[in-house]
Amino acid sequence: MAGSGTAHLRADDGDLEILLRVENMVVEFPVPGGVVHAVSDVSFDLADGETLGIVGESGCGKSTTAKAVIQLPKPTSGTINYRGKDLTELSSEELRKVRPDLQMIFQDPISSLNPRRTVIDIIGEGLRVWGGEGGELSESRVLEIMEAVGIDPRFRDRKPHQFSGGQCQRISIARALVLDPKVIICDEPVSALDVSVQAQILNLLEDMKARYGVTLMFISHDLSVVKNISDRVMVMYLGKICEIAQSDELYANPTHPYTRALMSAIPGATDADDEEVLEGELPSAIDPPAGCRFNTRCPYATDVCRTDEPEILEVRPGHFAACHHPVL
Repeated sequence: MAGSGTAHLRADDGDLEILLRVENMVVEFPVPGGVVHAVSDVSFDLADGETLGIVGESGCGKSTTAKAVIQLPKPTSGTINYRGKDLTELSSEELRKVRPDLQMIFQDPISSLNPRRTVIDIIGEGLRVWGGEGGELSESRVLEIMEAVGIDPRFRDRKPHQFSGGQCQRISIARALVLDPKVIICDEPVSALDVSVQAQILNLLEDMKARYGVTLMFISHDLSVVKNISDRVMVMYLGKICEIAQSDELYANPTHPYTRALMSAIPGATDADDEEVLEGELPSAIDPPAGCRFNTRCPYATDVCRTDEPEILEVRPGHFAACHHPVL
């Protein structure tokens, strides 16, 4: 990993308030015959009010990274600093007090909701668990949030099966917002929805971000979706960060061969002229390649790529890439 000067992987800006800083995070899972290296030495930060998009192929570690930030699962090593507190060092009771600030919206809007509960119970459960509000005040808050996300409060006593997928995702967003969180992790929140509904949910997330001042981590494999919603974008491959930059800069000038290959697969995703073809299969996370993990599929790979792991370096102002041969 790069040294402390680039550990935050953003352009220097003294006016930014950093809400969350992840440093050298590792997540590994023991399995028969070895260890799954799901996330390997990942560092990044999240500024107040920004949306950080995280993209990559299935199995690259993007969802595991996001879930490990909120200690689900707890990282194998590394630090996750939230407002001066290292979440990895907190006791269960201390972590419980922080959890209302860090909420999550899941990929499947229907299966993430309890089918036996009514909408008002699902959305208000967090208020009951954390005891922040009670009685009429709690109900008033739930109805307010329902209306804000576009769910008619008259439907408060309906159950999830009585709603469409898009409406269920609105309920999930309401459930996350009701506790007035500071950070919401969106784990592929539109991938299970029709394209027309995806746009509605993305617009809703943008509206809620502006209205309630929340900060978003947005995980997706769809680069065109991430381009429209993110302030910065982080590209991951096999548990590592390949590239990270402001959204406009990354899409206009992708420098890592993996990023370029991903964008070449989606018409109009990038302004770059050259096309990169991604060949071969994703290596096993149990036995990742030595050196650069992308070297087995990279058209620019040389001997150094197969032996030495590249550092994340600033290739342009505020634009970082982990590559021995970045395309500049």
